[in-house]
Amino acid sequence: MGKVRQWIDRLSVRKKLILYSYLTITPVLLVICLALIAHNYRQVRDERLENDRVNVHALAESWNMQQTDIKDFSTYICVNQEIHELLTCDNPEKKNENSRLWMDEAPMGIVQDMVALKGHIKTIAIYPENGVRPYLRGMDGSVNLATTDELHHAPIYQIARDSENGMVWAHVEKGNEQIYEMNRTDKIVLYREIRDLAQKKTLGHITIGVSQEYFTSLSENALRSDEALLVLDRSGGVLSSVGNVDEELAEYLQSEDFVKADYRKRADHFGYGSYEVICMQLEKNASIICKIVPRYNVQTQIREAAYMPLLLLLGMLLALLPLLVIISNVVTKPLLRLREAIVEVSTGDFDHQVEISTQDEIGEVAQCFNRMVNSIRELIEKNYVITLQEKESELAALQAQINPHFLYNTLDSLYWQAIEADNEDLAESILALSQLFRLVLNQGQSEVSVSHEIELVSRYLQIQKMRFTKRLEYTIEIDPAISHAKIPKLILQPFVENAIVHGFENLDVACSLSVRGTHEDGRIRFEIKDTGVGMRQDQIDALWEEESNQYRKQRIGRYAIKNIRERLQRRYQGDFTLEIQSEIGKGTVVILTIPFEEEL
Repeated sequence: MGKVRQWIDRLSVRKKLILYSYLTITPVLLVICLALIAHNYRQVRDERLENDRVNVHALAESWNMQQTDIKDFSTYICVNQEIHELLTCDNPEKKNENSRLWMDEAPMGIVQDMVALKGHIKTIAIYPENGVRPYLRGMDGSVNLATTDELHHAPIYQIARDSENGMVWAHVEKGNEQIYEMNRTDKIVLYREIRDLAQKKTLGHITIGVSQEYFTSLSENALRSDEALLVLDRSGGVLSSVGNVDEELAEYLQSEDFVKADYRKRADHFGYGSYEVICMQLEKNASIICKIVPRYNVQTQIREAAYMPLLLLLGMLLALLPLLVIISNVVTKPLLRLREAIVEVSTGDFDHQVEISTQDEIGEVAQCFNRMVNSIRELIEKNYVITLQEKESELAALQAQINPHFLYNTLDSLYWQAIEADNEDLAESILALSQLFRLVLNQGQSEVSVSHEIELVSRYLQIQKMRFTKRLEYTIEIDPAISHAKIPKLILQPFVENAIVHGFENLDVACSLSVRGTHEDGRIRFEIKDTGVGMRQDQIDALWEEESNQYRKQRIGRYAIKNIRERLQRRYQGDFTLEIQSEIGKGTVVILTIPFEEEL
């Protein structure tokens, strides 16, 4: 596996693309091929089975037609009035005195003509029950049983008595003396009782022997060399057997369970051992035709079913090769140009750009490469500018350390001048403003204690109270347990400022504002509530956007609401909640919860 991997790694992108395409497409084509093979296999199997069923049905019709012809011939004898008179006469001894009895008093001349015309009828015998001499005729040298009593002792007589209609078909082999004193050829014999018109009394018996070859010829032309045919009567007796029939299978087919099954609806199919058996019976008392074929050769059928799909698979794989070569060229050409550009840039040529000819992923990569090269060039060009800006920042930092001290000193001087002038209100205002600036600057610290932030809010509200006089009332309630907790700087004052600027400035009535801080389950909960004008939802949504430069410059710390949320996100990584609830005419509530952290 490792050697194969190394070999693949050494291939070019173009060859890898062709290889991977084949590895991707081949399984799909193979699945399609297997599906076609399975479909063709079922189709070949079903077609062969259907052909066998049609063949068996045709054989069953041929057998039924020939047997019907023999039965019709026997029926003519059974219903003939002259024959009935012989079978019912009261003085058989007198009748027997005539040696030409049957020729003189029955239409046996016609019967003999019919036998001669058919040709396949070899024997015919009529056995009266009233004692009249039997009519016996053998065209092939066979000798029928001489008397009715002998017939009574024949097995076929007993079988007929147990049957429903007194009619039995039987196969009699050459030399078999079952119903013959001497049998010269293989025959299929029809035994039938001759009854009175009411079908209640048996008047006699008739046996008609038909040449076995006559029926066998019907079957031989419909069979292949490896197939066999077994024809059974309705009781399971074998009427005809063509080909080599397995003994165990023949025994099963002659069993009572098999014979009693219903094969009249269609040619039934089942497997037995290494054979397939297709059976057919046109009607209840008709013969059962069983065609026996070897198990369908699976390998041969698979070869027949797989031949065309495999050729199709091979043809499609060969046809894909030139197409994949063209596609690989189209795909790899932009990659080659990109590789050349990377080599040029690696030598220091940052003015080189990749020509973009496609809008696909490779084109996007080329665009990103061009932007990256431009960015690198710009970074190199601006490197000196950045260095100068860093120097200017250092100078600004030094100035920032000087300016606050100048501001504090100036405010202190103004405070003492107001004291000396006995203007305490002005002095308090200047002192509050000085403390507010000190708290805001806070020597550049980003995190302060809760008490520090609350003092900042308090100084801011003290100054705003001077502005709004009696229109503003405020309260601050902070749980002592959180006064030393550590929080980000300026996360409360902007909300207080927002409440005054947006909620109180345009009102002439008195307004109140409350700031509360509590400790709940290891977290700090701040609530800033005002009774100002309130806000609509679109106005609340606007708070999360960037503020205009004019309003942002008016803020004490220049922190917009959006900035506060971003700072909280960076500080607590989502472990905080910030919610603004407001209703027009009723005021606004800001609720902020953050983790409780002790001040270091």
